[in-house]
Amino acid sequence: MISQPVLISSAIALVWLVVIALLVKRGSLGKIAALLLLILPLAAGNFYYFRWMAPQQAETARQDAAQLKLATLPVWRTVKVQQPALYKQASDELLNGLHSGLTEQQAFDRLRPLAADLLNQRINAAADDDLIGYMKVSLEEMKQLRQQSTDRCFRFLFPQVRGGVDIAELLPQPLVESEMQAMDRLLVNSRDGDRAVDLPRGRKQLQSVVRTLYGKWGSDLQTLNTPAEPGVDESKLCDMTIDLYQSVLALADKDSANVLRIIISGTGN
Repeated sequence: MISQPVLISSAIALVWLVVIALLVKRGSLGKIAALLLLILPLAAGNFYYFRWMAPQQAETARQDAAQLKLATLPVWRTVKVQQPALYKQASDELLNGLHSGLTEQQAFDRLRPLAADLLNQRINAAADDDLIGYMKVSLEEMKQLRQQSTDRCFRFLFPQVRGGVDIAELLPQPLVESEMQAMDRLLVNSRDGDRAVDLPRGRKQLQSVVRTLYGKWGSDLQTLNTPAEPGVDESKLCDMTIDLYQSVLALADKDSANVLRIIISGTGN
């Protein structure tokens, strides 16, 4: 389909051609002058269109497509309904990223910290099954990144130390989509206030897990609390974190959810 700007430009060019032809026919304009009057405006118009207008139109179309994608993506479609102010912040950051020259995927990846912060705020209100489901997906991501390299695993687990990783580029697309779906379920079902957390039982279960891990890792286990410390063994930090979450997820569902909330909220003392 021919676009409206092209139709308008074609119509103007046709009118201009007719005017020049009439002037030449009446002898009011020489052939060389007529040729220049025909070519120069067309050349200038094409230069203006392809140098400025076309790139602007393409960029506008790219931004519109990205915003439409944001509105339909799991997690962000839920945020749009539940927290419009946060959604607007995400939309603005997305557009700023695209405007600064990032690819669409890079611009979307910059929104992950916003989603992660919201998720952490909802942990205590999440249903047990949703929380456990999300952490199982996260554990699989940890394992796959650990297989790829220590650096990728470490940066995924501790982005505050050396920056995060682009999981969309590093992990299989089905796994990334599973993470988004799990996050979305957690957000959808976490609007009814905090769930009851049995802190005494949860701390007892956590202590039991830690005792078992301590028998395997010894005092190195304490470095989980200080990942930014100079000289830490990043490989061990990755392996210990994976070991920790595997152990917690192996508990009965209610106990597992209890301990996960304590770990994530930092109330384990």
